[in-house]
Amino acid sequence: MFLLDKLKIRTLNFFHSFFYHLLFWLASLALYVFITGDESTFINYFKLFSKDDIYGNTVLLAGMLAVLYTSLDLLFSDKLMRFSPIRIMVLLRFLLYLALALLIIFFSANKNITLEQLKHFQVYYQNMPHLNLVHTRFLVWFYLSCILNSVLRGVFRKIGVVNFMHWITGTLNKPRVEKRIFMFIDMKSSVTLAEKLGHKKFSYLVQDVFADLAIVENYNADIYQYLGDGAIISWNLKQGVRNNNCLKAFFAFQKVIRRRKLFYDTIYGLVPEFKAGLHVGEIMVLQVGQFKRDISYNGDTLNTTARIESMCNHYKKSLLISGVLYETLRNPQEFKIKEIDTIKLKGKSRGIQIYQVDLKPKKKRK
Repeated sequence: MFLLDKLKIRTLNFFHSFFYHLLFWLASLALYVFITGDESTFINYFKLFSKDDIYGNTVLLAGMLAVLYTSLDLLFSDKLMRFSPIRIMVLLRFLLYLALALLIIFFSANKNITLEQLKHFQVYYQNMPHLNLVHTRFLVWFYLSCILNSVLRGVFRKIGVVNFMHWITGTLNKPRVEKRIFMFIDMKSSVTLAEKLGHKKFSYLVQDVFADLAIVENYNADIYQYLGDGAIISWNLKQGVRNNNCLKAFFAFQKVIRRRKLFYDTIYGLVPEFKAGLHVGEIMVLQVGQFKRDISYNGDTLNTTARIESMCNHYKKSLLISGVLYETLRNPQEFKIKEIDTIKLKGKSRGIQIYQVDLKPKKKRK
């Protein structure tokens, strides 16, 4: 199950990256042709299409760029960037983009070149065209597109595609009500671990842990915020209760950490443990800030979820959920769930029931 989860998230990440780059470069290249009227850069590479036309050539070039940029996303991974000098990596990326742009210009000027000829490096020097105004204009457009590509990619990762569309259309200027499930997840004994490891090594631990937390995306979760050594994860109501995704996500994350026990033991001399609280309710979704804007969820649901998570230490449990969420689940018998208490919330006249959740022991095979 662990291998399937990891394979699924890596496959999803690959295809998300590929389709993003494909749509971006289709739009960018089509806009370039529309604005400049220059079709000379777009050729039928290696005669892959039986019919040579600007539309097919644009799709072909966009597809090639999507594959290359998806590969670059994998190459310049977060872990590589962590242990590499930033200036060198930025320069390397700059040179790769320049080489890619020059290759496009090279192929556009040599339509009939064959794969056999490309094996000889002197061919590139002998057949490289002199850069004129058309080529310079394409280079400038290509680099501006690369910058915009990186900016949009960062925005999508931060706020998500759905919130980005709401942001672009302006619908977030007016707060709206949503019913969502929230999970507050936090590292156990984080203060002690930070003192033991030191701030720098503990920061690396947090990075590795949050990389593993990506497993929750397999269960239709959105990571709303990272808070120090913890995170706030949310689901829309339909996706959260479907197949008990909101509960399975936590246990899948625990399983990833356990399976990587050797890695954490070797690098940090410990295996981190986590606790979480879940609740469901209505919240307000809105855009906040004037110069630095952000998407914000506001409401008592978040405060209640945080309080439930804080009770994990008191009851010595890893996962607690509210009675409201328990009643919302469609198939709670899939887990071992037991009511343990009713807690009082500040400013509330009525308490809220909390339940502990554990995995059911697997039946032994006969």
